[in-house]
Amino acid sequence: MADDNITETGDSQASSPVSRKSGKRINIVIESAFNGDLNKLQECFTNEDNPYHERLQEQINSIDEDGRSPVEIAATEGHVEMMKFLIEKGSEQDTRNPLSGKSPLDMACILGREDIVRELLANEVKYDATSVSGYTALHHASVWDQRKCIKQLIDLDADLGAKTKNGERPRDIAVRYNHTECAAFLDLSEARKDLKNLITEIKEIIDDPQKLQGRLAKDEKMIAVNACADKQEWLDTNNSASIKEVHRQFKELTGILEPIQAKLAEPPPEKPQRK
Repeated sequence: MADDNITETGDSQASSPVSRKSGKRINIVIESAFNGDLNKLQECFTNEDNPYHERLQEQINSIDEDGRSPVEIAATEGHVEMMKFLIEKGSEQDTRNPLSGKSPLDMACILGREDIVRELLANEVKYDATSVSGYTALHHASVWDQRKCIKQLIDLDADLGAKTKNGERPRDIAVRYNHTECAAFLDLSEARKDLKNLITEIKEIIDDPQKLQGRLAKDEKMIAVNACADKQEWLDTNNSASIKEVHRQFKELTGILEPIQAKLAEPPPEKPQRK
C-alpha cells in the first residue's frame, strides 16, 4: 500500500521499490502490518541490503490513506505477533487516527479482539485516554457489547465513571444501545469498585498516623480493620455475587464505619502542652 506520497521522481536518494500501479513508493511497514507478513518485515529490518531497509525508521510511525498507524492496522486485522514486533521496533501504540479519532485499543475493543486488547494492556497502553468526544476504550467496548474486552479493562481498573462530552458513562452508552446485560455487568462492576474503594480508603487512613492524628482509640481502629478485612474477603470469594448482595455488603460496612468516619471528620485532639 502506498502511503508516504514520495515518488521516484524528485527523490534521487530513494532506493525502495515503487508501486507500478500508483507510482508511489511502497510503504513496507504498512503493507506488512496489513498482510500480517511478519517474516518479510523482520527480514527488512535485519538485512541491510534489503531495498526497503533504509526507509523503515521513517515508515514505522507512518499512516495509510485511512489515517491508520501500523499498530492500528495490525490490531484491526488481528495480527498479534506483528503488532508486538511493530511496538518493539518503535511504532507508537497510543497514536490516534486523525480521521476517526480512535486509538488501536479502541479499534480492538470495537472488534472484540481479546488477544489484541490483552497484549496492549500488558504493554501498558493508555486505556483511559479519551477521544475528542470523550470516549475511552471502555465506552467503545460498551457501544459494541464486547464484554470480554470490558472485563479486561475493568480488571486493570479502567475508569467506569468516565463521561463523554455528552455526559455519558460506559453503562449509559450500553443502555442507549439496548445492551441490557452489558449495562447490568457495568453496574455490578461499579458496585464492586465502590465497595473496594471504601475498604482501601479506610485502610489507608488507619495505616497512616498523619491522616489518623490520634482521633481513634485502639478498639475503634480494630473494629475498622476487621470490618474492612471481612468485606475484602467477601469480595475475593464472591465473584458471582449479585449487585443486590454487593449493595448489602456496602451498606453493612458503611453502618459499621459511620461512627468511626464521624470521628475522623473531627479536628484532631490537641496535644498536651509541655511544662
